[in-house]
Amino acid sequence: MPLAFPFDPDIARAATLPARLYHDPVYLELEMERVFAHSWQLVGRMEQVMEPGQYFTADVGANSVVVVRDGGQLRAFYNVCLHRAGPVATGCGKRHTLQCRYHGWTYGLDGALQRTPGMEGTSQFRPEEMRLVPVAVTTWGPLVFVNLDGKAPPLAEVLEDLPARMAPFHCERMRFVTSRSWEIACNWKVYVDNYLEGYHVPVVHPGLNKELDMDRYRVEPHRWYSLQHAPLRPVHGGNPDRQYDPATTDVPEAVYAWLFPNTMLNVYLGQMQTNVVIPLGPDRCRVVFDWYAVDPPADAATDPAWLKLMAFSTEVQDEDIAICEVVQRNLRSRIYDRGRYSAEHETGVHHFHSLLHEAMT
Repeated sequence: MPLAFPFDPDIARAATLPARLYHDPVYLELEMERVFAHSWQLVGRMEQVMEPGQYFTADVGANSVVVVRDGGQLRAFYNVCLHRAGPVATGCGKRHTLQCRYHGWTYGLDGALQRTPGMEGTSQFRPEEMRLVPVAVTTWGPLVFVNLDGKAPPLAEVLEDLPARMAPFHCERMRFVTSRSWEIACNWKVYVDNYLEGYHVPVVHPGLNKELDMDRYRVEPHRWYSLQHAPLRPVHGGNPDRQYDPATTDVPEAVYAWLFPNTMLNVYLGQMQTNVVIPLGPDRCRVVFDWYAVDPPADAATDPAWLKLMAFSTEVQDEDIAICEVVQRNLRSRIYDRGRYSAEHETGVHHFHSLLHEAMT
């Protein structure tokens, strides 16, 4: 089965991705190597590594990484001991060293091998040549990103002017509130496709459609990211059914920012949700939501305003999950292969597919 596919840069002529690319396990393996191993991946939060010795682990495709604070410097390494591939860290916490959970080899927080029990009689063994393999790591506001590609452009170059565009929302000042994840029976690209257009909002999200002025909704593609601008509808007469009141903010719109390939930022009304889509298989993915706020509540689990906000967010997410899982099943239909884009509403999806085609070919 051929995995290469033609792609037309003119959305008015272009066809969507072939259906087989959403369920072929070989294609997913290629994506792991050609897309995920070469792109900046959101893996954690600055608050997890603020103090010397604090660390956390994360997966990037099939690769485990550990991010650690070494004194004043943030470092990241492949979470792989160079003895027999054991993990040098699990979960998160605080340590003075990184120790393999298999045979006890111990590394400094700078990656240098310090202790190798039982290796005294091994000929020509040079511990100084067996440092942990480093991974590029950087931050943007409260977020920590890594990149497995040693030749990748800096994150700042990939983000271009996105930080400046998001500055009115004060994302850099936001602090973590809570987290939730969903496992979804669809290919990761199905979820990203769905995220990148507001075309489905009036049909799939009746509640959200009451909040957003879809007549003024617009998508703005850039080189490696895109922005969806969704102006908030005004609230008349203190409507109690409304979730978003533009009168309570200096920026009366919701902005949905996407960074290739799988990171999303939903920003509005002084808060931000980060969504990371993690492939688990050709027809499964996990979506991790982290909530941030300029003025976080003391306890999101009991704060009435946050309970309402998160309940509405969950309602929208459940609606997206339902349609994405149906689409995944229908992509295996014997009568469907490639569709067509709406030139007016699906520029974000077409932009994503163009970057995917570029990375894969």
